[in-house]
Amino acid sequence: ARTSSPYGGMADRQKFKALYAKAKATCDRWGATQSRAGALFASAVSIISRLPLLEDAANFGALAGEFSGLPEQTRVAQAEALHRVLESLCQELVLFDTLCVALEKIAKDALALITFSKPANAGAVRLGPISSPAEAVAGLQDLWRLHKDELSLKTALCKELTNVDTGNTSHELEYASVLFRKEPNLDPGEIDAILDRGETLGAVDAEFSSPRKAFAESNSENASSPRLSRMTR
Repeated sequence: ARTSSPYGGMADRQKFKALYAKAKATCDRWGATQSRAGALFASAVSIISRLPLLEDAANFGALAGEFSGLPEQTRVAQAEALHRVLESLCQELVLFDTLCVALEKIAKDALALITFSKPANAGAVRLGPISSPAEAVAGLQDLWRLHKDELSLKTALCKELTNVDTGNTSHELEYASVLFRKEPNLDPGEIDAILDRGETLGAVDAEFSSPRKAFAESNSENASSPRLSRMTR
């Protein structure tokens, strides 16, 4: 008899490892996108917070008297800057959505691997520290759902930037900026724990070698033991 991996064989194990590698790469891309989008969101909040001050020409001091068109020109320039920032932010949201779709496909591909596994219940088997196929699939599904929830939050926060009363929402906008930056749906520890399941897949072959090979290795070790050598004489 041969003790087999719950992943069925080398091919399936490699497919799971590849899916986790794709998931990690996608999360890395998400992080890069978040860096850009977070900076854009903060810039938009800063501009929106300044707009009420620009409505009052008195805030320009003596410059308003010397350059009569300065307040209006400044307001127009800030409005145009805000428009560019919001356009760029929308592009980043599109990329966030693309990454969510990629994570969803990865999770579905993983589910398909165990859906057609033989025997049918093999995916639930967990031996030792190695994640079972079912656990590996659940991890990828969780990864997708967490990012999907975060995308929903980001989309709602971005809508707030275009639907605010700039005279009364400075504190709300600052709070929104903090939420956008902190990504409350994406706990780094939880994300790392999920991705670590992919690391355990590398131990599958070592953990699930055949009994015949293990017996041969054991005999080899015993033969090299001085004490056992004397006992067998």
